[in-house]
Amino acid sequence: MTATSLGVLQINIPMDVNSVDTTAFPKFKDVLVEIPLDESVKPVAQPYRRIPIPLEAKVEQKINELLHADIIEEVKGPSSWVSPIVPVLKDNGDVRLCVDMRRANMAIKRENHPLPTMDQLLPKMREAKLFTKLDIKDAFHHIELQPDSRPITTFITGKGLFRYKRMMFGISCAPEIFQKTLERILLGCEGVINFIDDILVYGKDQVEHDERLEKVLDVLKTHNVLLKEDKCIYRVKSVQFLGHELSENGIKPLDKYLSAIKNFRAPTTIAELQSFLGLVNLVGKWIPHLSTTTEPLKELLRQKAGRNSDITDYWNDIRQAAFNKLKASLADIPRLGYYNPNDKTTVIADASPVGLGAVLVQTNKEGSRIIAYGNKTLTDCERRYCQTEKEALALVWAIEHFNMFLYGKEFDLITDHKPLEAIFGPKSKPCARIERWVLRLQSYKFKIKYSPGKNNIADPLSRLCKLSTKPPQVGVDYVQNVIEQVRPTAIPLQEIMVHSRQDAEIQAVKNGLYNNQWSDLTKGYKLFQDELCFYEDILLRGTKIVMPQKLRDPILRIAHEGHPGICAMKTRLRTKVWWPKCDRDAENFCKTCKGCVLVSTPNPPNPIKRRELPSEPWVDTAMDLMGPLPSNDYIFVIVDYYSRYKEVKVCRTITSSEIINHLKDIFSRLGNPVSITADNGRQFTSEDFKLFCSERNIKLYNTIPYWPQQNGEVERQNRDILKRLKIAQAEQKNWKDSLREYMVMYNSTPHSVTGKTPSELFFRRQFRDKLPMIQDMTYSSEDSEMKDRDKELKEKGKQYADRKRRAADSELNVGEKVYVKNMHKTNKLSLNYEPTSHTVESNKNGDVELRNDNTGQVVRRNILHLKRVEGLWKVNNETEDINGDNSSRSETDSD
Repeated sequence: MTATSLGVLQINIPMDVNSVDTTAFPKFKDVLVEIPLDESVKPVAQPYRRIPIPLEAKVEQKINELLHADIIEEVKGPSSWVSPIVPVLKDNGDVRLCVDMRRANMAIKRENHPLPTMDQLLPKMREAKLFTKLDIKDAFHHIELQPDSRPITTFITGKGLFRYKRMMFGISCAPEIFQKTLERILLGCEGVINFIDDILVYGKDQVEHDERLEKVLDVLKTHNVLLKEDKCIYRVKSVQFLGHELSENGIKPLDKYLSAIKNFRAPTTIAELQSFLGLVNLVGKWIPHLSTTTEPLKELLRQKAGRNSDITDYWNDIRQAAFNKLKASLADIPRLGYYNPNDKTTVIADASPVGLGAVLVQTNKEGSRIIAYGNKTLTDCERRYCQTEKEALALVWAIEHFNMFLYGKEFDLITDHKPLEAIFGPKSKPCARIERWVLRLQSYKFKIKYSPGKNNIADPLSRLCKLSTKPPQVGVDYVQNVIEQVRPTAIPLQEIMVHSRQDAEIQAVKNGLYNNQWSDLTKGYKLFQDELCFYEDILLRGTKIVMPQKLRDPILRIAHEGHPGICAMKTRLRTKVWWPKCDRDAENFCKTCKGCVLVSTPNPPNPIKRRELPSEPWVDTAMDLMGPLPSNDYIFVIVDYYSRYKEVKVCRTITSSEIINHLKDIFSRLGNPVSITADNGRQFTSEDFKLFCSERNIKLYNTIPYWPQQNGEVERQNRDILKRLKIAQAEQKNWKDSLREYMVMYNSTPHSVTGKTPSELFFRRQFRDKLPMIQDMTYSSEDSEMKDRDKELKEKGKQYADRKRRAADSELNVGEKVYVKNMHKTNKLSLNYEPTSHTVESNKNGDVELRNDNTGQVVRRNILHLKRVEGLWKVNNETEDINGDNSSRSETDSD
């Protein structure tokens, strides 16, 4: 809706003054800014933070909208700066993408561009009678960034890396840059001022006002500025601007900054009276006859010594009159002084069990003066927050309440809660609720400081406020939305609530968080108190659900489905749930599992040649057949070397055509790999199978005969599958169901080498299973880091195995004579090696080709299958090569 349609403005300008004929979001004409960076700050590439699965579609849609509007762009290569995103749900169900720029802002320099002050504006508007207030839509996105300044805005999502092409909310220098840019655009206009994205046009009469407004709108149209019409106010006699009400009668502070003082109730305890007098003393130099006015109240303090003593019975008319007079002096803001951005600014905030209070104070050479007050009554939900969360909420609310005075300015933030100094730091990892609040403040430049409670002048604002019988309604909290949308299926949310209410430990933790009374039951929790918060009656540590005692055994049984090992089970638990000493409980559970105890896994290693990790999933694969089982079935296994993801098929026959049919089914879903490694089974060496691979441009590698270690990855997976089948037989379960349970467990459990689940590396998403979970967490790593870890652990394993088996490089040369190990012994007296000698044709890292000296047949063996011919033995006038023992060598020496 425009000013013309409102009927308050008649000017000859087009109706579509703010429309832009393009699909991209508009940007300022001929404006390209550079973000000033401190090159001494080392870039930080933060990992991806998992987001709840129900929010993935909304996040992807939001990213597509920003791409279509030309606000962000995809990052093709690596980036030194990477920041994570935290999606925040709005009340309407939409999602807002918040980029955590706290680490990046440490490298951004602030511009010292002055913001307008009331002292500068008052002379200009002395004769103003009509006002128009214009609001720019998504103001920061109008400014285009230089390509060299865009990398620091890079953020990571489940779809890859993106970065902003425009200025964004969260960049610490954005307010000054926008203020300077818009001032330059409006430089030729009279009767107009702006504070960030708020534009005020004024005039002494309608003619002057309309002329100035018309010129301003023309300039905005020329520079492609898009206004948010529903927030624009046209030709009014009074308007709110810069925290004041402007009208033809002059200027006065807004009532919302004074009502907190005017509505003060009388103090009822000595502590409340002391807090009130502390606030009065701060501005005592501005209050006439301060000592005389405060004497009745100080007399009461001298009579009552106890801090929590009740003073209701001693409160008389004289003291009430003194109290009212002091309230009136505190509320006389114009007499104290107007806000000046050049003066040192301090925000003091405090939280009580029922409300929040804040005071905005400025200091110059004349002393301290109060600029504005604020208080807020807590809702029923907010009153159930622990004290740390209430104090954190007080800081966030205070800054947003005084936003008009603080945006784009450095200031001090004072709290009487010591832990908040660390929680609001750039490297902190608070609970989900406080993390969301911290991100709301990342565009402000402040330094948080601790001050003891007795010096906190915001204390009376949080305690002396009149309590509302109907607390104001607030939007649904982010943590509540996350938990509701990822509600577990195996153990319902309601069941967790019921058992949490009955759990003595969790109730003791609630008493510790809310009342700071920690007992012996909470020894395992107090260390993590800054990470703990409650959603209704459910206790959370960060993004993990703290399980009550009665549900811990069922959770352990669920986590052990598929029979993971101790490390895998502990890793699986850590991703979703927590309780004190949960690792010890998981270890004991695995040790007492009957099925796991009945299964042993002896497999002595050989000298190892490690395979390099592929560059991406489904490049190098390995396959094998396992069986036959008692049911005459075989199990066909194919494994991806990159992600360790595997596919399992049950076969009744194991012909080449059967294997090809299974591979066609798998490849129709996953595509063709680059290479396949298999053993020398007839299924994998037949002409049909080779033709199948050739047609699909797949490289086929066959392992050395009788050397399964060359295909070690799939053999390792076969061992795990066989273990689960034996457990199923011991427990008299359906082995196919047990195999399915194992596959669910395996693909959703972080691998001990990669640190990620096979499903996450292969499909770029986490499988959802029966464990309750909150997937808004930062446990992730880039592929390069995972590859380094893989290489490091493989090298450690190689060194251990080679040292234990005393492995050494082969010294067998081409042309030497050897005996070949007898692989088909017919009876107990069969020789260990075939008596026929062979000549070495080639030797490549233990892969040896041999030629039979009698038949000329070429065979391929591993170095461990061979024995060098050491001497000669003459029989019947013929010379034969043998593997000489001590006696033969002695005889040869004597000859």
